[in-house]
Amino acid sequence: MEKRLSLLVIATTAVLLASLRVRVLLIALLALVGTLSVALLVIYPFSAIWILVFLAFGNVSAAFLPGIFSGLLLLTLAAWMIRIFLSSDAAVSLTRVDIALTAYMSMLLLSMLFSPLLEVGGGLLLLSAKWLIFYLLVSRVVRTQRQALLVSAAVLVGAGLSGFAGLWTFSHAGFRVTLRAIFRAAGLATNPNELAIVMVTALPIAIYMLGIVKGKFARLSLVTLALVMIGANLVTLARTGLIVMVIVLLVIAALERRRKRVRLLVVLFVLSLPLLIPRGFWFRFAATGLLRADFSAILRTGAMKAGLKMFTENPITGVGFGAYFEKSTQYGDIISPLVAHNMYLHVLAESGILGLSAMLFLIWSTFRGMRLAAKESAKGSAVYYLARGYMLGYVAFLLCGIVTSIQIDQTFWFMPAASIFLLQIARRQNCNMQNSSPVGDC
Repeated sequence: MEKRLSLLVIATTAVLLASLRVRVLLIALLALVGTLSVALLVIYPFSAIWILVFLAFGNVSAAFLPGIFSGLLLLTLAAWMIRIFLSSDAAVSLTRVDIALTAYMSMLLLSMLFSPLLEVGGGLLLLSAKWLIFYLLVSRVVRTQRQALLVSAAVLVGAGLSGFAGLWTFSHAGFRVTLRAIFRAAGLATNPNELAIVMVTALPIAIYMLGIVKGKFARLSLVTLALVMIGANLVTLARTGLIVMVIVLLVIAALERRRKRVRLLVVLFVLSLPLLIPRGFWFRFAATGLLRADFSAILRTGAMKAGLKMFTENPITGVGFGAYFEKSTQYGDIISPLVAHNMYLHVLAESGILGLSAMLFLIWSTFRGMRLAAKESAKGSAVYYLARGYMLGYVAFLLCGIVTSIQIDQTFWFMPAASIFLLQIARRQNCNMQNSSPVGDC
């Protein structure tokens, strides 16, 4: 395979240089670098997967380098396809999660075709296609325990960086609390609620990875990342993030009840939360009129009522993929267009019963894969801890979906991919331990 790649690099570079006649040296140099980059990705495509996951969960490219994520994603996809073409052992087989995701995408397209606002779903369809490629690459390229650990590290480092940015801005802005303006940290994410979702999703992964790493520096780094995520979640002043974080920590304490230290730390943290929550969190309720009514809750309730009306009039295929925002003012008593602020209702209104059924099938398949990975791996192994961390991270994400429309979020696509590579690694390791034979003979 390396010989084929060498010939490919030489031939491609020669053609480019010949066509340019060496007159535009800079373009020729860039072409050479591009060709070598593709060759590197063909030989070791995981080198880009780590960066893609880091960018996705850190929102680094969205904040500083617009377009770099999409460019790297397409480059990696091209390299991966070349690798499949050149190698004979790169077989691609469908899993239950693949089938569920295919059904979900099909229902989105079906609802879009029946929508009178066909054009409004175009942008979201392209965004979904991007995340679909991301899912495809992560689920197919990550194949070993070491790669799974590195990908998990990319999630934590990316999330930790965005969380640190949120803490930094919050500490410098101070408590800017007035009657109408309350500072909420967003880190590198587009809004505070998105940062909170990333924090509570990545936090269980960081906690369970403490059971894997052995070195003091690694354990200290994980503890630091976990504290950054907790702190960043608090300074977003997101009510959903706070509630879900407490629920997840209590679930961890219940699952790890035999570990008295873990249970004690969780209980102490939950009891001390009133002292840790920033003053702005309480002022936020006052500024929105807690005694009269929470204005944010009123708006969200109006948007949800609009979604229920959309569903009752279009129960099978919905009003069309991407049409919720445009239709919300027509169906609800709200002045400006809004999303549903509920992932499940949003899909139900846009894609009907068919769309929601497909999404629930995808969620069940994803959770099933993670549960089987934990069950089939040796207790106390790296895959065992990763699977438990991802399961609770997925639960946190799904709970956040009750009050936010996050069906296009990167986590929605990453978690199914994680369930695939975790289950495959667990079964491969289990096969090798039981039969002491190559994976292909199991």
